[in-house]
Amino acid sequence: MSIRLTLFGLFFLSVLVATTPVTPLQAAHTTDLIVKVANPQTITMVTRAIRAQRSEPLGGQTYLIRLPAGMPSELALSHIRSLNGVIYAVPDYERTISRTSNDPLRDQQWALGTIAAYDAWDITTGGPVVIAVIDTGVDANHPELAGRVMSGFNAITGSPNASDDNGHGTAVAGIIAAGADNGNGIAGLCWGCIILPIKACLSNGRCRDSSVISAIRWATDNGARIINLSLGGSSPSPALHEVVRYASERGVLIVAASGNERAEGNTPNYPAAYPETLAVGATGYGDEVTGFSNTGDFIDLVAPGVDIATTIPNNGYVLATGTSFASPFVSGAAALIMTLRPDLSNHDVRCVLAISADDRGAPGRDSEYGYGRLNVLTALQTAITYGSCPLGTSAEHSSFDPFARVDVPTDGRRYFPETGHTLGGGFRTYWEQNGGLPIFGFPISEEFTEIGSDGRPVTVQYFERHRFEWRPEHAPPYNVLLSRIGDDILRRQGRDWMTFEQSGPISGCRYFAETNQSVCEPFLSYWQRNGLEFDGRPGKSYAESLALFGLPLSTPQVEETRPGTVVIVQWFERARFELHPDGQVLLGLLGNELLGR
Repeated sequence: MSIRLTLFGLFFLSVLVATTPVTPLQAAHTTDLIVKVANPQTITMVTRAIRAQRSEPLGGQTYLIRLPAGMPSELALSHIRSLNGVIYAVPDYERTISRTSNDPLRDQQWALGTIAAYDAWDITTGGPVVIAVIDTGVDANHPELAGRVMSGFNAITGSPNASDDNGHGTAVAGIIAAGADNGNGIAGLCWGCIILPIKACLSNGRCRDSSVISAIRWATDNGARIINLSLGGSSPSPALHEVVRYASERGVLIVAASGNERAEGNTPNYPAAYPETLAVGATGYGDEVTGFSNTGDFIDLVAPGVDIATTIPNNGYVLATGTSFASPFVSGAAALIMTLRPDLSNHDVRCVLAISADDRGAPGRDSEYGYGRLNVLTALQTAITYGSCPLGTSAEHSSFDPFARVDVPTDGRRYFPETGHTLGGGFRTYWEQNGGLPIFGFPISEEFTEIGSDGRPVTVQYFERHRFEWRPEHAPPYNVLLSRIGDDILRRQGRDWMTFEQSGPISGCRYFAETNQSVCEPFLSYWQRNGLEFDGRPGKSYAESLALFGLPLSTPQVEETRPGTVVIVQWFERARFELHPDGQVLLGLLGNELLGR
């Protein structure tokens, strides 16, 4: 059995051949199940009990179970739910999109005026905020998106191929981040934003929960600040809700379309109806909620969703209608806020969008308009002076503690029982390729979002000896930035390295004119043996060592690094070399010291 999510968009094509409408499929069933267990041993019991073909980890002790041919899913669900250690077992639902053809494309974007985008651009046109578009993929070669789309992920195949074989995802991405002020095509809302494309939906618009779950987790672990979900379905799933919470707890703002089934029962759609999600409905030319846009108490905002000019694959453009195309306006507006106020949390950004919306319908929040229709100008003006949120639920902060020990993972992440933390994705690759335990130490946190060295929120992870920042807009090895942790510790101690004694050039040592310091033995040999891996050649070049440790900031000097431990140290931008009594050169535990642990 499988839940299918619906991509909530109708394409009105101007230059393409009209397509046959795809009927939305709600709660369509396949022979797959999603099962969460209390421990890894339980999943073995589950697969044996029903003779499952195989199980695939989805993260967080959650698995996709492939049922044997001919086994009724209802029977399997009943049996699995009766087993000890099973927290829940649900169908792997699918959701779908619907499309049709209509009027020709018009050379205008009426929605930008309605949401006051033009005046908002006088404040900011957006910076490199990473927005994950979980959809049918994105055409990264479209001239409006070229250079704005990162390498992505295909949650269906597990490959990096996130190309778009439907058009829906490219349309969503164009509304968010199409090039502007370039003399052709359309203007996206956030000109400087970066799209992280993740394909979770097939060419027919069907998107299994298992794929969407993998996509949300991957986006969260790979630097997304915002996730746009222009998809949904009427069946709630604890597995889907769990991964939505996973992303929200780690500082990701999740924006989802409310659905297009108002005339077909107007049931709540998921993931939009989850409280951690910012749910977006669609309005038309007269600022009225459209006849197709789902309504209900879960609605947070509305935005234009009729005849929205945007991009489609193969350098094309289209007029698109649906809540699918209202949601990306809110995602783009959130990115503008994050550009202007990088210190705000996902909860704060959600609050700013709510309190700055133009109230429509019944006064205050209502089931049709939510807090109101998106106003980008007012949102940015509100963000400038924002201090705290007057809305209780929107201001709630996550209980997630990135420094608390975690359970042994089931999704392939490396677990370190010494500290109770995990390592995965790009951070794990970087850690393993560039020195591992001796250079960086054990992880002492999970990945989470905090302000980076450039003042922007980024995904970070702390280690005993370092702090990683995830920079997915750069190619490896520059996709991970090492903090200037040596400099940071010195400043925290109130010590200005520019006032330190300077050694100048010393015979037999390596001299660094930038700081007028030299590195001599035994620190020099350690510096030369270690470094980031750039060229794949044996040994470490000057550039590779410099990239790992940075410039020397001090001469060798005697310091007490912790109570009762006195060693000779030399400070570097990104490290502290320590000569211990046994003659070993070790790196100081600066990550621990930075955290006060």
